[in-house]
Amino acid sequence: MLNYKSDRKHTPLKFFKNILMKNKFLLLFTLFAACTFSACNKGGKTGLLVPKDAGLVLHIDLASLSSKLSWKEIQQTVWFAEASKKADDSLAKKLLADPAASGVDTDGSLVIFMTRTGNSGYVAVEGKLKDVEKFKNSILEGSRGKASITKDGDLNFAKMEDSDDATLYFNDKIFVFVADASDTKKVAGNQSFPQPGESKKYTLDSLKYFAKNIFSLKGKDLLDSDERFADLISDKADAHYWVNAGGLYGGLLSGPLAMMKIGDVLQGNISTGKANFENGKIVFDGKTFYNEKLADLFKKYAGKEVSNELLGKLPDQNVLAAFAMNYNPDGIKEFLKLLGVDGMANAAMAQFGYSVDEFIKANAGDLAFALTDFSIHKKPTTLTLENGEVIKYDDEKPDMKFVFGISVNDKAAFQKLVDLVGRNLKDKMPGTDSSTNHLKNKLQDKWFAFGTSDAEVDAFLNGNKKSAYADIFKGHNGGGFVDLQKFIIQAAASNKNTASKKAFDISAAFWKNINVFWDVKSGNATTHFEINLQDGSSNSLKQLNKYFDQMYLSIPKNKEDDLGFALPGDTTGPTPDAVAQ
Repeated sequence: MLNYKSDRKHTPLKFFKNILMKNKFLLLFTLFAACTFSACNKGGKTGLLVPKDAGLVLHIDLASLSSKLSWKEIQQTVWFAEASKKADDSLAKKLLADPAASGVDTDGSLVIFMTRTGNSGYVAVEGKLKDVEKFKNSILEGSRGKASITKDGDLNFAKMEDSDDATLYFNDKIFVFVADASDTKKVAGNQSFPQPGESKKYTLDSLKYFAKNIFSLKGKDLLDSDERFADLISDKADAHYWVNAGGLYGGLLSGPLAMMKIGDVLQGNISTGKANFENGKIVFDGKTFYNEKLADLFKKYAGKEVSNELLGKLPDQNVLAAFAMNYNPDGIKEFLKLLGVDGMANAAMAQFGYSVDEFIKANAGDLAFALTDFSIHKKPTTLTLENGEVIKYDDEKPDMKFVFGISVNDKAAFQKLVDLVGRNLKDKMPGTDSSTNHLKNKLQDKWFAFGTSDAEVDAFLNGNKKSAYADIFKGHNGGGFVDLQKFIIQAAASNKNTASKKAFDISAAFWKNINVFWDVKSGNATTHFEINLQDGSSNSLKQLNKYFDQMYLSIPKNKEDDLGFALPGDTTGPTPDAVAQ
């Protein structure tokens, strides 16, 4: 039986602070071994010892990454050189020079997974050992006498002094590191017994049980007995992820959420994906496998490809961000029923003289949005405290220009919706540069648009534009676009701190844009997401290595602590003034 102990003060942040920062071995373990962990050499189809009930799995192919960016290239950066200078012991210097000196096999992949049971859970990191004696020495030397290694059956158990939040087991070939990852929720009073929604922290004995059990996983107890996971890992990439929504979130629902059917909707939904650092861009491809009820709903009420008419309404000049999508309005009612909130939704809308059926009748299923300008305006303001003290500060308010468009199915039903929203949201929208401080809107037979100016609304309704970025969305249910360079330039223009100008210049010359599109077909969803860089000719991982080094160099020496952390080996940390800022 697993043991729990109530801990209202325990948080993951406290765990990492107490375990990683105070224990030198685990700090080095995190910084370097985490960069060199690899998959276990036994198991099922993938060779990964991951339990079938894992809610979250992250798999990183270090061999693939190192083929794109070598450790030697990292060592040539300025920040690395300074980190090496600040390393205050021989082990740190040795690992910085050669991570393989830890005894971990650096050729392989990093595997991290999390499992949950209600509000309790644990996270595990597992990998392959190349030299077990070096690994033992790294543990003992890095802990400076605060760790001991004993035998527990056929396995070695590393015990950290004054630590019961994590455990480390290993044999001659593999190791498993397990840490508590229970949630904390505040409860009223000083009750000593567990309350609904309260965290139950795993004891050290429970963590030891989990760690030892991982070594013995096989067959149907392994996640790769699921063909979807096996296929994911076999599709070579720099990184893979797996999310079991029901396993990860289902047990966390409490209060009003527990009264709905959200848990049932989440159960059985699996999201998978892969990431690759390619020339000039970082690419993510994802797929979601819905449970039977959701899959049937999406099959019956599938959306269409975004139309050329809709794409032609998006602005073609000075666009910072935009998206367009199509959905089937009839599916809304069925989705609310699936959640068990259709009655609540109708009751809530009835208070305003509207209904779900009227909303469905009003909409034709097309949505589009474009942001054409964004800035932060600072206005000198004062605040008078109760003691009469007057504090001067800058009141920051966003200033934006945008347009939002919706296709109309029934004009009368949509006009009723517009009037309803207008009555209830009047004067509640964020301020803009409009002198009347109100959004503009127009309703036609087939389209409705609202935005920050009549010109933008009219331009959307008139359409007939050809935007290069909108071509990305063609042939898909939806898509989005963000011009990163323009955002950075706009942010730089609003920033009065001259010390950060160089960092803005470096970033504007580095980042280009984000493109994304998605589809829902045959009851499953697919997503493509890419971050594009200005230089499209060289590998994005190599470029990121140089970019981070340039950004580090752009930080004034007296401002380094503003980052909020110290370099490895630097025990000074941020100053109180830096924290206050």
